Amino acid sequence: MSGERPRVRIRPGEDFAAEDLSTLLAWLETAYEDGPWRPEHWDDLGPGPHLVIEDEDGALLAHACIAWVHVQAGDLSLRAAYVEDVATRADLRGRGLGTALLEAADPLIRQGSDLGLLATGSIGFYARHGWVPWRGPLSVREADGSLTPTPEEGGSVMALLHEGTPAGIDLDAPLVRPRRDPDEAW
Repeated sequence: MSGERPRVRIRPGEDFAAEDLSTLLAWLETAYEDGPWRPEHWDDLGPGPHLVIEDEDGALLAHACIAWVHVQAGDLSLRAAYVEDVATRADLRGRGLGTALLEAADPLIRQGSDLGLLATGSIGFYARHGWVPWRGPLSVREADGSLTPTPEEGGSVMALLHEGTPAGIDLDAPLVRPRRDPDEAW
């Protein structure tokens, strides 16, 4: 990669054929060095958008997507832009691709949600981009409507507050989101 700014392409989920999504899932398994991932992953996340950085031949270099979810933050019911599957090919990490993805996601988050949310093991990276840790207790709403506390996620969930975020939002309030998938709560 040269010193030029990476070009981020925004693709709606419906632009991906089933074979494309299968290939993307395998790419993410490699990037995260874990797997296998559930083929239903894309159904769980919804239609996107996906943000991608590709080389001149169309090979995927970095990826992120946004899932639109309704969350409960204390007494507030909010529409969240939940940033998912942020990954850069291993040999290109540290070259600004993740930053380019976040910068491209920022206006989508601000225009389409009350706040951004994500769960990460890379707190420092997101903090440099204005994300702040959610300090309150975390839970997920199960399909049957019950709540499952997720204290193991404490310290990993971050929020991006913006001009559309309700005034006085309390980062110490309980935060509830729908369960992400059967294996991963957040």
